[in-house]
Amino acid sequence: MSHSLSPPMHNAALKYCNLEGSYELLDIAPAELEQQIERIKTEGYTGFNVTIPHKDAIYRMAGGHTKEAAQAQASNTVKILEEEFLLAHNTDIGGFEEALSELITKVESGAAACVIGTGGAAKAAILALRNLGYKSVSILSRDPSRAESMAREIEPVLDGRLKLIATTAHACSTENLSLIVNSTPMGQNNVPVPDWMNGFLTSVSPQTLVFDMVYSKTKEDTAVVALAKKAGLKASDGAEMLIRQAHKAFQFWTELSPPVEVFRSAFKQSLKHQM
Repeated sequence: MSHSLSPPMHNAALKYCNLEGSYELLDIAPAELEQQIERIKTEGYTGFNVTIPHKDAIYRMAGGHTKEAAQAQASNTVKILEEEFLLAHNTDIGGFEEALSELITKVESGAAACVIGTGGAAKAAILALRNLGYKSVSILSRDPSRAESMAREIEPVLDGRLKLIATTAHACSTENLSLIVNSTPMGQNNVPVPDWMNGFLTSVSPQTLVFDMVYSKTKEDTAVVALAKKAGLKASDGAEMLIRQAHKAFQFWTELSPPVEVFRSAFKQSLKHQM
């Protein structure tokens, strides 16, 4: 949390737009979330972001939800309105969709994807994949019952445009698989990459793209990206997704739209300072 690159991006955008204010980090434990949000509401904040593990909880706490948050049933961005009313939004969907579109110009007919994880970020990824034209997505989890539960939760908003398959790494079909998305924190903050991941990555087509939502804060690849490259696969981390979702959050809070390059430049500059 202390090494997040979000503050430099938002503070650069505030400066670009000639707005007074700042974006700061608050490290809040799950047990303290409700109490801290009550404090934030009374201290003049315009809005805030949340990350793992707060995305589901903040969605439930909010008094209102945008279409994106309601579809994902999770929120990473919240706007504080009059009378301390919390409006929950989700910029992970659009951020992921735009970042992935930079890597995949066209989704081939029949192309399948695999999303690793069952949290709020996984839901956002599935909704973005639907928007991009994927027809089949496998939800990969160590516990198939969790994947099945998430599939039941999100299927009603997919309008029948996307088939979801709950599975595990050992049972996941690789037929027509063109994309693997890691929506879990594996490889981040000492979260280990499970042993099965290497076997899974070496079992897929060399044309498969791996997208790791975790982003590297150094010049080194994330653990998942490094593993994918070792297996001969194309891979990208979540840096561009972070940039895009930050841009969308700033728009949501301020109703202003500075160029995405303001965020990207601030991200790159901050990354240099951390190396």
